[in-house]
Amino acid sequence: MSTVDAWETFQRGSVPVGVRAEVLASWRRSRWNGVDPSIGVPPVGPADDDTPFVRAAAPVLLQMADLLADSRTCLSLADRNGHVVWRWVSDRALGADCDRAGMQFASSFNEREVGTCGIGAALETGRLATVLGAEHFVESFQRWACVAAPVASPVTGRTVGVVNVTCRAVDANHFLQVAARSLADGVRSALSDAATDAEHRLLQEFLRARARTTAPVLALTEDLLLTDPATAELGLDHADTWARLREAGPGAALVPLGNGVVAEVAAVDDGAVLTLRSTASASGTGVPAATSAGRGRRLTPLEQAESDVIAATLAACEGNKSAAAARLGISRGTLYQKLRRYRPLAP
Repeated sequence: MSTVDAWETFQRGSVPVGVRAEVLASWRRSRWNGVDPSIGVPPVGPADDDTPFVRAAAPVLLQMADLLADSRTCLSLADRNGHVVWRWVSDRALGADCDRAGMQFASSFNEREVGTCGIGAALETGRLATVLGAEHFVESFQRWACVAAPVASPVTGRTVGVVNVTCRAVDANHFLQVAARSLADGVRSALSDAATDAEHRLLQEFLRARARTTAPVLALTEDLLLTDPATAELGLDHADTWARLREAGPGAALVPLGNGVVAEVAAVDDGAVLTLRSTASASGTGVPAATSAGRGRRLTPLEQAESDVIAATLAACEGNKSAAAARLGISRGTLYQKLRRYRPLAP
């Protein structure tokens, strides 16, 4: 079964054969997200071409462009939402063709909006993604071949954008994957070189703070936010948290963040590492939350976050409290105190 036949079979609601597993998985996600395979051009969304990612990545791609002048190739960058933020084409005719297809600045190639494509698949899987011709979910995109690679921040470890290499499907060759991998590696190196010493120090202090406590931890500057999984679930707003920190002043040891949460502050250069506590535990009363608030009270989001970390560690240590306490970096007595505090409050 050819790829075109497989695509048509899938669109009829049957299970195709002869299609790569990663492509079929993406087709299924695309259908689940309600993507219309007959759309003509991608939607347009907010895009910013003046970000640390673009500033670091564009020169790397332009170096490769010198080697691609006669290759009928398009190089592009997309942000972490799948919106095109930079583009280069090898010739004017290809550029006009890309424009007609909607492959231009601010166009969205998020898989949830346009289905299977290089940029969207790379963002969805976190890996190099190759989408050739009829493997695209949207029929009008099937004239193209795309290979895209995600790029992670050297400081946060999170995907900040995507490098994409595109050509007409009839011109596709193995060089697309080689080029995408090489470009992504080059952009990662450029981002690492551009990261400031202060950002690296903030990352190190963030990691040290996480190793010392079971409480949620975050680190931030005005432009950068680092969170652990427990803190991310709390949904704290970066700008609001930074504003509260600045309002409290450089000497503040405790900063209220609202909703029963207070942050213990450790200043680092132009930023800070915040260890989050409930207002009851930070008050210095030493009274367990279960006793002071009543055993019928539900856990606050902050308490739930710490409780989840403890529960996961205990599970990983097969219930061995001494091993769990050692892994958490706390004493066995402190672990027992936290268990007494949280277990009566669990939902």
